[in-house]
Amino acid sequence: MLSWGTVGYAGNTTNPGILSDVFARVGGANNVNQYQVKTNIILQINSGNVVIDNTWLWRADHDVEGVIINSENPSLNGLVVNGNDVTAYALAVEHQLQDLVVWNGDRGQTYFYQSEFPYDVTQQNFGDPGYVAYRISNSVRQHSLYGAGMYSYFRDHEVTVADAIVTPQTSGIKIVAPMTKFLNGLGQITHIVDQQGNPVNQSVQISYKC
Repeated sequence: MLSWGTVGYAGNTTNPGILSDVFARVGGANNVNQYQVKTNIILQINSGNVVIDNTWLWRADHDVEGVIINSENPSLNGLVVNGNDVTAYALAVEHQLQDLVVWNGDRGQTYFYQSEFPYDVTQQNFGDPGYVAYRISNSVRQHSLYGAGMYSYFRDHEVTVADAIVTPQTSGIKIVAPMTKFLNGLGQITHIVDQQGNPVNQSVQISYKC
């Protein structure tokens, strides 16, 4: 829906690009069967030295006439960051059908991240492929994520996801104060980050990792 900059352009440290107060919705205007819409990526940041401030990237879970089912109105990723030195403040990404956030650029920083897994996926199309709420790509050497909440409401099918966050195993990755929460529904989030942290499900609704 929105592509920012050019891959390979470093940007300007002293005069960064600013993207603020962006609210995006992927969903039909009224009746889902009549107004199917789709996108691969809602927001893609290609250039470096960009600040993202107060952004909500939403694959809609309902339209005027009722709930969205069966992965309709598909949006695969909410945010894909390819540029280096990109910082996000108050980032919310919800209900995407693959990884909600994919961070490919180096030295990225996120301060407050809120996400909710999709309601209408299955184990086969979401849990088994290993999709997550926040993925830091294996090529990244430095990244910081402060204050992340990842929530599940697998409404239609029992879905188990292994991790909410996946990172490369390198000392330059810092994940501070992440949490997972089971809101309602079926299934579970088994770990918070990289096989660490306790499950959340119908028995235990919230898990923290300090």
